[in-house]
Amino acid sequence: INENDVVAIEEFKIGDNDTLSATVAGIVDADLLIILSDIEGLYTANPATNSDATLIETVSEITDETYAIAGGAGSNMGTGGMYTKIKAAHMATNSGVPMVITSGEVEDSVRRVCKGEQIGTLFEAHDAGLSGKHHWLAFGKRLKGSITIDDGCARAVLDKGASILPAGIIDVDGSFGPGDTISIYHDGKEIGRGLINYGIEDMKAIKGHNTNDIAQILGINTTYDEAIHRNNLVLLH
Repeated sequence: INENDVVAIEEFKIGDNDTLSATVAGIVDADLLIILSDIEGLYTANPATNSDATLIETVSEITDETYAIAGGAGSNMGTGGMYTKIKAAHMATNSGVPMVITSGEVEDSVRRVCKGEQIGTLFEAHDAGLSGKHHWLAFGKRLKGSITIDDGCARAVLDKGASILPAGIIDVDGSFGPGDTISIYHDGKEIGRGLINYGIEDMKAIKGHNTNDIAQILGINTTYDEAIHRNNLVLLH
């Protein structure tokens, strides 16, 4: 998988081959995604500067610490480096596709991975992969903004499968309109993505308010009860 364009169209450009490959892997419901690199896999630290760094053979859950080990988006291991590969692994594993990072300079590396040899770093897939629709919601559209929800709303969404109501929203950000895809944050962490029913100015006006007050606040007769309906929301592991 390679994106190597001469004239870049911003609306269509993915940005890096790692993300592109993870997107395709999810769309085609691949059995495995292999990313070949100039490094053997994910290490506990940067092996170029730390002689004590050791290879991490298996990652069961991608956490903030995983991203920190990768060096962060602004480091010399950022764009095109390990950070983008961790982002790709996040996409792939949430779609039910396991991913391996290994060195392309090792002889027969692809064949050895497919035979089940333990080389590189394996990112284990989540059992319940995203459906095609939810993969599109999570990764297929550009994010136009975000909302932050309170503790009660987060519990309802995470534990009870509820929709997101304006009453549970404490902050909004970005430049989005009705039907755009946005991120959902709680306690500083992104927990999901979904299609928003209101534009940002309307969301600023109705956040924190009861559903029954929306029509009066916005001065319209027909409104959505939900800011994001559960059917148009996907949770990120």
